[in-house]
Amino acid sequence: MTSDPVLTSSLLTIITAVTLGSFVKGALGFGLPLIATPILLFVMPLPETVAVLALPIAVANLQQIWLNRANWRIIKQFWPLILVSSLVMLVGSAAMVVIDNSILAMMIGGMISSHAILSMVPIRALNTQNIAPERLRKLIIPAGLISGILGSLTSMYSFPSLQLFLTMRLDKNDLAFLLGVFLSLGFVALWLGIRHAGFPVGDNLTLSLLMIIPALIAQKAGDMTRRRISDDGFRKLVHISLACGGVTLIVRNLLDL
Repeated sequence: MTSDPVLTSSLLTIITAVTLGSFVKGALGFGLPLIATPILLFVMPLPETVAVLALPIAVANLQQIWLNRANWRIIKQFWPLILVSSLVMLVGSAAMVVIDNSILAMMIGGMISSHAILSMVPIRALNTQNIAPERLRKLIIPAGLISGILGSLTSMYSFPSLQLFLTMRLDKNDLAFLLGVFLSLGFVALWLGIRHAGFPVGDNLTLSLLMIIPALIAQKAGDMTRRRISDDGFRKLVHISLACGGVTLIVRNLLDL
């Protein structure tokens, strides 16, 4: 008895995507959907990708929240952003079931990559340390709103909220806890939204359950790595990860045109 080569190839792709994304998430505090989604889109449509990633992301974020629970106070500053983005995605994520979003996904990939590349260029004009904290705090709710809208259409809701977190130069462990909460609630909102729109999320429940195992192992390895690197090294890895995720998203959607 031989296995279906197409099924085997797809399963290996899914395991690879979840493992890579979870390791990056453990190391950087984010990255599972950012890294895994562009890879998974090679073998399944976007709503199915959301359904498969639902449980690994939920469990990985709960693990991340627990590992960084001492930093819970950071939520006091950013709860409006989390609330706004989650509510928008809960209502708007039904759109991804019916809309072709390849062009929008490429735009998001381009914006993510551009931000990452510019952040690594040592140009004085791009030095975000000169921006007053009061001005940045005024962007918390608008960033959550934009993240919610873009997430509703593409499932990629880290932009521009993640960029705001990085610009505010949060402590890496504060960032890890904050992203654990932000990303987990956001993905729950997406899953509930497409389920309410009629997408059969239950069909992917078994596969989603199986992906919890590589997600937890890879995230633990990434977390151990994060605790051994400097703040400068951490930020460089963040920008490199963003650039790779954005470019991959662009390439994937160019193939669909």
